[in-house]
Amino acid sequence: MNIKEIDSKILFKEFEVQVPYKEVDNSINAKIAEIIPTVSLPGFRKGKAPLNIVKKKYENNVLSEVIEKLVEDKTKKLLEEKKLKPFRQPKVEIKKYEKNEPIEISIKIDLDPSIKIFPFSELELKKRSIELDQKTLKENYKNFISSQKHYHKVSDVRPAKLSDKIIVNISTEDMSVPDFLKSQKNLPIITDSDYQVLPNISTKLISMKVKVGDKVNLKFDLREVLKEKNKKEVEFLIEILSLEYSHEFVITKEFLEKNNLKDEKELNDNLKNNLIKQYEDQLKQIERKELMDILDVKNKFDVPAGMLNEEIDSIWHRLEHAKKEGKLDEDDKNVSDDALKRRYEKIALRRVKLAILMQHIANEEKILVTEKELTDGMLNYATQYPGQEKQIFDYFKKNPSSVETIRGPIFEQKIVDHILSKVKLKNVTIDVKKFKKLQEETFINNKETG
Repeated sequence: MNIKEIDSKILFKEFEVQVPYKEVDNSINAKIAEIIPTVSLPGFRKGKAPLNIVKKKYENNVLSEVIEKLVEDKTKKLLEEKKLKPFRQPKVEIKKYEKNEPIEISIKIDLDPSIKIFPFSELELKKRSIELDQKTLKENYKNFISSQKHYHKVSDVRPAKLSDKIIVNISTEDMSVPDFLKSQKNLPIITDSDYQVLPNISTKLISMKVKVGDKVNLKFDLREVLKEKNKKEVEFLIEILSLEYSHEFVITKEFLEKNNLKDEKELNDNLKNNLIKQYEDQLKQIERKELMDILDVKNKFDVPAGMLNEEIDSIWHRLEHAKKEGKLDEDDKNVSDDALKRRYEKIALRRVKLAILMQHIANEEKILVTEKELTDGMLNYATQYPGQEKQIFDYFKKNPSSVETIRGPIFEQKIVDHILSKVKLKNVTIDVKKFKKLQEETFINNKETG
């Protein structure tokens, strides 16, 4: 075997290995010799056909198995000779295979980084809880009542009014507007909702006393949507397709009984608890993000260049596809390719580093996903598709690799929970206003951390 090192980067090596064809041929002959006793060919008793005749007929049948075993052996021998400790399975590719010519094999190896984990007990994190004010609780109650409304199409010709649902088409020629807002068809506008797809669109349409069939041009200040400091007025064409009036929802005894509620107080308590749960789930995401930030900063080590380049290539491929489809994130538009590459190389480095770190922690702390946890995870996933539970489990059985979509998040959460059980946690109570600011700072304004 002839070994040539053709590339060497941080924790990465690539070798070209040449194996004489004679060695390949000998391996084929040995495999053919194993099967001769089972072979029946015309003119020969079973198991008595000469090797060269059996080889002529069955060489292609055994070739892939022979090559696979040869590649496995040569890779193992290379690692032993060079005293290399791979971080993951080496990537092996047959570059050249021709009869009577040396076989050429490319072996790419990511080496195991040397990691000394920063002590968890020296890490500090905030453990936040939410305090809900009366305004938030009233809005939540109002939203619940609103969600129970029933709408019916307005049959007579009349102007739109508050509490209506107005179905519209909207469009603009302004190229600065995000694609999701540039053109929308059959868009429902709930006139008494706090959320408005365009600022004050309900107020504007009602004040104009629009009717079904009307087409109006209206200007909207989109400085917040477009992240502009100054006023940014954009003109939209609004087409009124239909009007729907609402029946106000009233909490009745029948409604409470149907939902196994004793009284309206229990309903309010449930709504409050559900809202707290929503905030707590989001706070856990923020806590996880902050933990990853600290782990990234506190743990210094090199990452294998092969893994990093794969992640960069993967991200760049998705970006190019999104660009082609016109689906780039708004903050990625109007950015040079060089600047975009720098941004996502940083993200890729963080992702690879944290993935390696999490795996290292799992190995050190002997964290595994149990069969019960995996089964529970699949059951939980299946409940999202009522009536299809059996089909989903059958799919997992037939496609073992797909189980990773269940195992991966469970595995990661166990590692995170393990770390959180050891770090210093400072209990902090925040209100809704502080939560919204924190959420924006953590996710919206912090994209470069991935």
